[in-house]
Amino acid sequence: MPKFRNSLNTDPDDNDQAVTRRSFLAMLGVGACLIGAGTLAGASVLGFLYPNAMKIPPSVFSIGRPEEVLSRDGKVFFSKQKVFIETLAGKVRVQTAVCTHLGCTVNMVETGYACPCHGSTYDRHGKNTGGPAPLPLVYFLVFKAASGELMVDKAKTTLDWEAAWYHPTV
Repeated sequence: MPKFRNSLNTDPDDNDQAVTRRSFLAMLGVGACLIGAGTLAGASVLGFLYPNAMKIPPSVFSIGRPEEVLSRDGKVFFSKQKVFIETLAGKVRVQTAVCTHLGCTVNMVETGYACPCHGSTYDRHGKNTGGPAPLPLVYFLVFKAASGELMVDKAKTTLDWEAAWYHPTV
């Protein structure tokens, strides 16, 4: 008579350990837990080794050749860098299009600028006139590079809208 119901071991004096269904499933569960824990540990180590750099646009960028940029008058939105490029009578200035409240992109309106997210308003020079925006919109430094292109440096800002104009002849 077998020791266990489904056991094939019929010799009662045999000391062989019979693997029962319960012990097999227990070993299978422990093995699955160990494999899962090892996978999580390996993924976290690989995640730690992967660089955590954000892909952001550079702070210095080109807006084009002076002939192209200064040939048109008016204000243009440059979506890649989120800036407004304004040209008037052979001079150019660049202003941010990022709301100082929470970083939304502002829209041009008749009176200046308006943030569609939280209702901040700015006059035509970027001075905040209403809403939750704590600071005005800044102007960026424009300069001519050695390559001859007009460059904008977002790291250098000013609030003076008259000093923000770049004259290529000066």
